[in-house]
Amino acid sequence: MIGYNAATVSRRLKSFTLLIALVALAGAAAAAWYTPRYYQPELTRAWPVRDADWAASNSCRSCHPDQYRSWHRTFHRTMTQEATPESVRGQFDGQPVTYWGVTIRPYRSDGGYFFDYIDPQTERRLETREIVRTVGSRRYQQYLSRTDDGAYHRLEMLWHIEDQRWVHMNGVFLGHDNNPFDSNAAVWNTGCIMCHNTGPVPGVSNWEQISQGIISGETPMGGAGPAFEYESSVVELGIACGSCHGPGSVHAKRNRNPFRRYLLHFTGDPDPTIINPERLDKRRSADVCGQCHGQRLPLTQSMVVNWTKTGPTYRAGDTLDEHVDVVFRDTDPLYANHPEDLFTLRFWSDGTPRLTAYELQGLRQSACYQEGDLTCIDCHTMHDGDVRGQLPPEHRTARACESCHADIVSDISMHTRHLADSSGSNCYSCHMPKMVYGIMEIHRSHHIEIPDPAHDAANARPNACTSCHVDRSLAWAGQRSQDLWGKPFTVPTQRGDGADVEIADIVASLLGGDPVQRAVAARLAGRSDTPLAAEERAFLIPHLLTAMKRDRYPAVRRFSKKSLVSIAAALAAPGPDSQLGDGLDLGMDAKLAEYDFIAPAQARALVIADLETLWAEAPKQGLPAPTDAMLLDSSYQPLREPVEALLAQAAARSQEVNIGE
Repeated sequence: MIGYNAATVSRRLKSFTLLIALVALAGAAAAAWYTPRYYQPELTRAWPVRDADWAASNSCRSCHPDQYRSWHRTFHRTMTQEATPESVRGQFDGQPVTYWGVTIRPYRSDGGYFFDYIDPQTERRLETREIVRTVGSRRYQQYLSRTDDGAYHRLEMLWHIEDQRWVHMNGVFLGHDNNPFDSNAAVWNTGCIMCHNTGPVPGVSNWEQISQGIISGETPMGGAGPAFEYESSVVELGIACGSCHGPGSVHAKRNRNPFRRYLLHFTGDPDPTIINPERLDKRRSADVCGQCHGQRLPLTQSMVVNWTKTGPTYRAGDTLDEHVDVVFRDTDPLYANHPEDLFTLRFWSDGTPRLTAYELQGLRQSACYQEGDLTCIDCHTMHDGDVRGQLPPEHRTARACESCHADIVSDISMHTRHLADSSGSNCYSCHMPKMVYGIMEIHRSHHIEIPDPAHDAANARPNACTSCHVDRSLAWAGQRSQDLWGKPFTVPTQRGDGADVEIADIVASLLGGDPVQRAVAARLAGRSDTPLAAEERAFLIPHLLTAMKRDRYPAVRRFSKKSLVSIAAALAAPGPDSQLGDGLDLGMDAKLAEYDFIAPAQARALVIADLETLWAEAPKQGLPAPTDAMLLDSSYQPLREPVEALLAQAAARSQEVNIGE
């Protein structure tokens, strides 16, 4: 007791006694919490999650720091942002860009971002729009300005992040060269707001005045939309916690009690105040993603009013089909003034989606979902893996399929009849081939299926075999499938679009397909995981030049250029198995850099003429002799008659595809 007097000892004994009493009280409270009287209603009673108020992500952060951190790095979070130096990806350097007869000058001033609209003939400034919000941050970024009626307008030019350049919206979607300058203008308040934000409320304040005109077809819904006035709001810009877990106000309030949190932690019981997609049945789990990754309409015309005023009624944990009509090929649009093929053209003729934002539809068509328990989060995760696709590393390999197909994965080459380390043994390449257009790229189908050349030929859609073996025809693919796997594979005799099944499938689609077929073929022509050596892909060069010259769809021209750049680079630096020795430099790099897929036709033609000359003069001695399927003569020039026939077929089938963005 040296250094302590009696008073000090007495005080410390009292403090210790008080501490023991508090611990005992806490223990008693915890014990009381665990009794059925409190525990049962707290953790087993169904709380009305969908009726709770929205909670912003910051309210989740204190209890879920790891989940908050992993979500915060995703592109979901940055889908919509205020325009700031941290969010804006475009080059607002004052350099003018001219497309479709109007010049736009992107520039910064006093911390803000602006588009000047200039008449290129007179150089007179027509208008200035301030950029107030951005949409997108991975592949490209769109820009929004705001007008006095509360509308946020998607502007005509976007910044492509990979290509590091400005692109007019007419070059982004599947439209042709004859579209007007503002054909892809749109209003954020009744479109992008629905999926690219959390807790969206469009807040149309004058609906009753114009609704009858929309329903009757007198007032168009296209373009910039009717003259709505808006009082729009969101709980949070971007896709945050509530979008996947439901409105969280009740959850946040109930879990301010630490005993409740500890009880949940130690018992492992589900929390009825919040939605965890991992604990839902497969349908409702997929619906959480499908509320945005599955194009849909309000169930009825009367629900359109609710959507336009207060936003979608679906909440995470609901059954999506009780709130929306999920769009398929035969879905009937709600409005009278719609093209007959509005939805038809968004699907291949067998009903498989061919645009992004239809991943739910593809999943629902898959046997893995219909007959098994596969759902979105069996592959994707919001809180792990590569943010580009939200995939853990192992889910980019056959391991993603291992839980259901362990016997196949254990000896993959026995199943595929391809080398185990080749693209032919990649489950995705065969069962989820790249055949879906969206955001200026070709993506994997989410309709998981067995590749069947005869079926694909009949439906004029890409085939997994010929998408990899780009020098081969559908007839070859059918015969080869029959040789390797036997029946029920058959050899196709005709394509649904009338093209010859003996022609290299990529060429038939690139030159003679509809806009989606041509775009997919143009992109796959330059794929890097093909089993073909560089010289075996050289036959595609003259056909890609033809597409760059003759196709009137900017998206097709862009993919054709990308593939030509890829093939030219492979020829210049061939792999160890190539017969080209030190390689074949076509000398096209400078001219390819000059080619702008959305430049005026005359400017494009001048560059193409030079590229065609370079190809004609290039030495072909190291290249294999073209086959009949390639539609080339012995000097690697296109055979005029069959090529012109395909181009005429494409011109007759060049329907614009409304991709719904």
